[in-house]
Amino acid sequence: MDWLSCRAIGAAGLACAVALAGCAKGAGNEPAGHTNGPVKEHAGHAQPAPSGGEPAGHVAGAPSGYASITVDTAQLRAFGLATAKVEHRHLVRALRTVGIVTLDETRTSHVHARVRGFVESVSANFTGKTVKRGEPLCGVFSQEVLAAQLELIALVRQKRALAGSPAGHLLGDASASWDTLIEASRQRLFVWNVPRGQVDRVERTLAPVRMFGLSAPRAGVIVAKRAFVGAYVEPGTELYVISDLSKLWVQLDVYEADVPYVRMGDTAKLTIEGVSETVTGTIAYLAPTIDEATRTLKVRLDVDNTAGTLRPGAFVNAELSLMVGHGLVLPESAVIRTGARNIVFVVHGEHIQPREVKLGPLVEGAYRVDAGVTAGEEVATGAQFLIDSESRLRATSVPGGAHAGH
Repeated sequence: MDWLSCRAIGAAGLACAVALAGCAKGAGNEPAGHTNGPVKEHAGHAQPAPSGGEPAGHVAGAPSGYASITVDTAQLRAFGLATAKVEHRHLVRALRTVGIVTLDETRTSHVHARVRGFVESVSANFTGKTVKRGEPLCGVFSQEVLAAQLELIALVRQKRALAGSPAGHLLGDASASWDTLIEASRQRLFVWNVPRGQVDRVERTLAPVRMFGLSAPRAGVIVAKRAFVGAYVEPGTELYVISDLSKLWVQLDVYEADVPYVRMGDTAKLTIEGVSETVTGTIAYLAPTIDEATRTLKVRLDVDNTAGTLRPGAFVNAELSLMVGHGLVLPESAVIRTGARNIVFVVHGEHIQPREVKLGPLVEGAYRVDAGVTAGEEVATGAQFLIDSESRLRATSVPGGAHAGH
């Protein structure tokens, strides 16, 4: 037996039960042999439509195809009728998602040679080593750097030779020109990341240095290393990645439906693989675009790692409490979704009125209601499909047929 047949039998059963209840009520008040009229929910069948064209029993504002009914609620409770009150409530949605621990990009530095050459020595020789700012990392030999040193030495020697000659006092403004050339040669070495101390030593001793050293630009941990003795390097070659791990990021994936309720400054409870305690993070950034592959938004949290217990790359389970707002709510079970419309049945004693409602977000098993009901009203949360069938039958039975609900 298909669902439609079950629904029709249920509706017929409800109508028979209600009719019997109505006959029982009238049996003690009517004289013998008198036939009692239809039961209350079908009273509109025997009454003419009121002036203005509305059929009897119609309540203004009822959805198209529905009509209000009046029944003995004791009979409906036998079929599982339950009600819930429409009330104001703060709406808080619990969001659970996943993410990854990553490096804080604002505390991460990449080390490059900036010239062509060869790595001839390595001081920071393994990934994971902790280094201080300015600590030597490796030594690089570059023909370009060596040539620039020789040029600087030649300029300094020539200036000193002219200054020590008998005609030195006649140099005048020419001395300033020599200084300009020497400074330009020094700046070229600085641009290539040659340490200032090494340039000063070359200028002072007039002896070139075969290698120049690369030093750590910040204190932190070496998280990537590609410097090996004898390796050829170019300006684009990344030799080291150094990051301060005392602060880390957690990147979470949030689905589009939850994005409107995620705000900067919200906190999240993080359960991280390999960490026994729950970690708290603060949302510091929301990505401007949606990832087209996963249909999610990247949300970044800042977390403290002073204790050093967190590891970049670790998997994260996150729980956020999102404040959706304040408004009228009713249970999800009270709503009959018909596709284009959402219908609830408001119960006033023995009177049941269908209403079309405008729904907001679904939060923890309850809908926010933006229109259609008021605070304090009772809505049916059980036997709605039996009520729905009777309301539709009533709407098609009164004069005007299926358009009685208009």
